[in-house]
Amino acid sequence: MKKTTFLSLKERQEKDWGKWSTYWKLLVECSRPSPNDLNSIGKIINKHISNTPNPVIVILGSTPEYRDLCMAYALQYKARVICVELVKDMYLAMTDLLFSHNNKEEVIFSNWLEMDLPDNSADIVLGDLTEGNIAGEFKAKYLLEIKRILKNNGKYITRQTAYIDKVKANPIINQTDIENILEKYKQEVLSGKLTLRQVGNYLGAKMALESYYKMKGKKISPSVYNKEIDRISKIVKSDPIKIEIIKIMKIVWGPIMDKFWEYYTLDKTIDNFSKHFKNIKYYYSKDYPIAKYTPIFEMQK
Repeated sequence: MKKTTFLSLKERQEKDWGKWSTYWKLLVECSRPSPNDLNSIGKIINKHISNTPNPVIVILGSTPEYRDLCMAYALQYKARVICVELVKDMYLAMTDLLFSHNNKEEVIFSNWLEMDLPDNSADIVLGDLTEGNIAGEFKAKYLLEIKRILKNNGKYITRQTAYIDKVKANPIINQTDIENILEKYKQEVLSGKLTLRQVGNYLGAKMALESYYKMKGKKISPSVYNKEIDRISKIVKSDPIKIEIIKIMKIVWGPIMDKFWEYYTLDKTIDNFSKHFKNIKYYYSKDYPIAKYTPIFEMQK
């Protein structure tokens, strides 16, 4: 395989994502696929490969939920499941979290811009928030590489951050917004609607995702709110529930607090996909409150 000049993704994964695997069990929906996400994706896959002899499914990365899902297709349809992962340690860490182990699962250690797979070889390519790790100047090459390995009429299915109008989003922008969302989360915990683990995760996810509106650009990071969180921590020090929410947020998001991702509006995302794929559809899950930013996209070569 030809050596790539694109190193930043691998460097970031070795630095940050290896740590994230340690915390995977702490993460909840949005940061990892939810039951609704998996249900929607599973329906698309099952419909597409049910009449295909020995289908091939390529997973970008090593997301354990996707690998558990694909275990069923390996058993039912004799699907060949291949993970394309940059870092061996990440793959091994995620393997330890699997509920079902597919002994025939394959892994290729390479980046997603130059995958060591033949042209027209995959029936399905699965991604989960993968594109945000690709720098803007490489996004077209990334999509072209997925298109290259897909068979004609093959499906690219990905959960992808895509932004809606700011008014509809009603994002957190300043310290007051964060104080208000903390109060909302506190009441949802007290009412039993959400758990402390969920709201701690959601606070970090909201800061990461909604920093898009604060920064007025396509790069996002929860670190944008570091000063606000420090000030709020002092203000709410007498409120044990809010302190616990912030504590959980820091435990979960701490290892990647300074990481940046790159995403676009929904229209721009669809436009980028349409340059390489056809029959683009998207779906929103309804089992977690931040799903409005992470639709599931289905498209065809």
